[in-house]
Amino acid sequence: MESVKDIKKVIIDICYQEGITRRDLIAVYNKKYNKNLLEQTFTKTLSNNNIKFNMLVDLLDSIGYTIDIRKKL
Repeated sequence: MESVKDIKKVIIDICYQEGITRRDLIAVYNKKYNKNLLEQTFTKTLSNNNIKFNMLVDLLDSIGYTIDIRKKL
């Protein structure tokens, strides 16, 4: 998944690799962080490619992923 600029594609790919749906992802996120994120809100946020970085970090963390930022060589 190198040089991917569309976060929606990243989320879809990760869900596919993990064998979960976006609904499952939202449920795990809501449970771990005691949030009430609605599927409709999440879908709209993804479609607009308008997800906040801290939310992305928490979403990925809830399913065991992390973000690794490196300087180009």
